[in-house]
Amino acid sequence: MTKLTTIEIASSDVLNGNKTYLIRARITLPYLVKHAKAGETVYYSDLAKEINISNPRSFNFILGAIGNALKEIDPSIPKIQCIVVNKNSKFPGDGIDGFMNQKNFSKLNKLEKTQELNRALSPVFNYQKWDWVLEQFRLEPIS
Repeated sequence: MTKLTTIEIASSDVLNGNKTYLIRARITLPYLVKHAKAGETVYYSDLAKEINISNPRSFNFILGAIGNALKEIDPSIPKIQCIVVNKNSKFPGDGIDGFMNQKNFSKLNKLEKTQELNRALSPVFNYQKWDWVLEQFRLEPIS
């Protein structure tokens, strides 16, 4: 039996979904946009404090839902969820697999992960339409 990945499980119904992780996705996205506009990654633990989530390990489906929702709106929107990284490794968790160009990101060695992450971060930090993305979800930017 194959294990389903985050990209396969997480619903993209960020706008209307009432599951806890979808509600948290609506709360999280404006904070991700704030960090993306500032050109910075954010640790899972710091993001959890910002949005008042007690367990930073609960971001898997939250970020997966955001990734799936953005892909549905426009597949060219950069993968903003890759800016959330582990404090020790400085890489996103395994849930990013399937969203990155290298589909098995978690299996890459450290150098390959660094290169792949840098390729993904540059478009996120340079994207000029993050406010438009928030508007699609009827969300307000965080100042």
